[in-house]
Amino acid sequence: MLGKKTTEHLNAKISSVIGADMVMEGNITSKETIRIEGTVKGDVSSEGILIVSAPGKIIGNVKGSSIMVSGTIEGDMDSNGRIEVSATGRINGNIKTKSLIIDENAVFQGQCTMNTQEPILKAAALKTEAGKEDTAEKK
Repeated sequence: MLGKKTTEHLNAKISSVIGADMVMEGNITSKETIRIEGTVKGDVSSEGILIVSAPGKIIGNVKGSSIMVSGTIEGDMDSNGRIEVSATGRINGNIKTKSLIIDENAVFQGQCTMNTQEPILKAAALKTEAGKEDTAEKK
């Protein structure tokens, strides 16, 4: 069953595609959605959604606002949004993300750091500042 976010990935306007028969060597940077069906040997960074299809493979570090993996990634991943790994997905590297979904039969070898603490730390700092202001007003 496809979740709402997965459906959004499938319906996203894809601005660039690395075809299944392509092998690209070098880094890729994009402001829009990228779909990888071939092989990329280099780092991939997208301000949009990054989709790695079942035949797709990235040998390098990956950064994106949201990342959907049905293929293979050999490198570290960083997302300020969501990473989804389907049953055919394989990740060999560390993950840093706000949200992670890994389907049954997917492979993930590495460590995961959830960057959900940032909003909690900011809220605590604001609360501390508000407490200092209340104390200053009482004096």
